[in-house]
Amino acid sequence: MNGKVARTLAAALATVALAGCVAGSRAGGGQAGTFRWSDGEDIDNLNPLLSTETVVNDLSSFTMGYFFVFNDKGETVPSLCLRLPTKANHLISADGRQLTFRLRHGVLWQDGAAFTSADVAFTVGVILDEHTNVLTRDGWDDIAAVKTPDKYTVVFELKKPYAAFVNRFFTPIGNPAILPKHLLSGQDINHASYNALPVGLGPFRYVRWARGREVVMEAFPGYWGAKPKLARVVYKIVPDTNTVATQLRTGELDAFVRVPTNLIAEVSAYPDVKTHAYDTNSYGHIDFNQRRPILADVRVREALARAIDVRTLWQKVDRGSGFLACTPISHLNWAYDAHAPCPRYDLGRAARLLDAAGWRPGADGVRRKNGRAMQLVFAGNVGNQGLDARVAIVEQAFARLGVGLTYVKYPTNLLFASYAGGGIVAIGHYDLTSYAWSLPPDPDISNLVACSRRAPNGQNYLGYCDRAVDAALEDALRTYDRARRRGDYVRVQELLARDLPFVVLSQRTDHIIAGDNVSGLRPGPTMIFWNPTQLAVGAR
Repeated sequence: MNGKVARTLAAALATVALAGCVAGSRAGGGQAGTFRWSDGEDIDNLNPLLSTETVVNDLSSFTMGYFFVFNDKGETVPSLCLRLPTKANHLISADGRQLTFRLRHGVLWQDGAAFTSADVAFTVGVILDEHTNVLTRDGWDDIAAVKTPDKYTVVFELKKPYAAFVNRFFTPIGNPAILPKHLLSGQDINHASYNALPVGLGPFRYVRWARGREVVMEAFPGYWGAKPKLARVVYKIVPDTNTVATQLRTGELDAFVRVPTNLIAEVSAYPDVKTHAYDTNSYGHIDFNQRRPILADVRVREALARAIDVRTLWQKVDRGSGFLACTPISHLNWAYDAHAPCPRYDLGRAARLLDAAGWRPGADGVRRKNGRAMQLVFAGNVGNQGLDARVAIVEQAFARLGVGLTYVKYPTNLLFASYAGGGIVAIGHYDLTSYAWSLPPDPDISNLVACSRRAPNGQNYLGYCDRAVDAALEDALRTYDRARRRGDYVRVQELLARDLPFVVLSQRTDHIIAGDNVSGLRPGPTMIFWNPTQLAVGAR
C-alpha cells in the first residue's frame, strides 16, 4: 500500500439498505426499561483495574466513576472532575509537574458512603503497590506524591511532566476506576470479593454476576447526575457471535455490540433493528511475538508481513469496512501519519528474505534452519468466524512460502487474561495472534511498544524494544506542545513500519445493531456507552 489509504463506510451496509424490508417482527419482544446486550465475550472479572477485556470497560461505563469520559465525537467531558486541567486554567503548573483535579461535590458510592479525595489517593496507592496485578503502571509511576488539601481537591505531584495524563488518570480508556477506600483499605485487591461485584460511582450498580451466563445491573437512585432512563441493564455472556446474532433475531437481546463484519449484512437485515456504524480509535493487527527466537529476526518478520495480503483480508473478511492504513494511530487523531509506509504483499520478496535469514526450503518444501522446521503457532479465540477466515487466508499464503502454521483457539477470557492470570497473549504462549487494540484519545502508545512496558510490566506483549522509539515516545510525553509531540509520533510510526513488530490490518469502523425501540445509543471512537443515563428501551 506504500502509505496510501482507502476509506469506506461498511460496504455491507449498502446491501442491507436493499434487503432491510423483511416481513414480520423480532420474536420475544423484550421488556421496556431493560437493556439486554452482548458482544460474544466471556468475562475474567468485573474490576477494571485488573481486567484486560474491552467488555469490562463497557460494563464499567455503566457502573464506575471517572474523572472524565469521552463523548461521541471523542471529546473529553468532565465527570467526577469539574474541569480538564490545562496550563491556561492553571490546573497544570508552569513546569508541567503538578496536576490539580477539582472534584464534584455530593457524589455517593453505591453503598451510600460519600466519595472524597481520600478515595482517589487510596486508589493511586493501590495502583502503585508492586503487589497489585495491574495491567500497567504507565504514567502512574510518574506520580511522586498525591496531596488532598481538602475533600474535593486532589493534587498529583509528578516526577516529570506527563502530557498523556488524560489517558491514564481515571478515565475509562485507562482501565483503572476509582476504588472505595472504606471498603478496600487493608485488603488484597487481587483476591478481594469486591472484584466479583464492584461498588462504584456510576448510574448503575451490579446486583448479580452469574458466571458464564449474565451480569445484571440496576439503576442507582443516589447517582449524582441525571436519573437513568433504564431500570436494568443485562449483559448476556454468549461466547459465540452466531448465537448472539440468533438471540438478537429472536428478541432475547436488544443489542449486538461490535458485530463482526462477516455478520453485518445478515444481522442488519433482521426486522425491527437499526444499525449504528461508528469510526473508532481501534485497530486490528497481527502480532509477531519477538520473545520467540525465530521472530526476533526482523528479516523473518518482514517476510511474514509480506506474505499477509492486508488488502485481500480487508476486502474478503472485513467486507471493506473501516479505514485501510499502515499505522496504529487513528486517522481521527492529530498525530496520524498518512505517509507511514507498510509492506506490500510480495511472496517473491518474502522468500528471498527468508533465504537470507537462513531459512531455506527442504525437499518437502518446508523451510528449515539448523534442522528445525519453520512451524508457527497462531493463537485465536473460539467463536470468532472472522478470525477463522483471516487465518485460513494467511495459512494458505504461508504454505506457498514454505512456512507451516498451526491455528490454536482458546476461550476469550483465557486468551486475554492478565499476565498474573496466565493469559495466553500476556504470557506470550504464541508465535502470531490477532485481535484489536482500542487506543486512548491521546496518541501515546508507550504501553504497547516501549521497552519498559514489556510484560509483565505493561501490555507490550510482543517483547518489542527499540531505543529510538523509546526516545521519541519519552520526548512526546514530557512536553505539552502539540507540534513537537506530533513530530515525535510521526517518528515512532516510521520506526514501527521499519521494525514490523506487527501488521496493521485496518483501523476499525465498528457496528452496533439494536432493536429499533432502543434509543440514546451514540457510540463514539473511544467509548460506546459514554452516556448510559440516556439509554432507553421502549415497549413494542
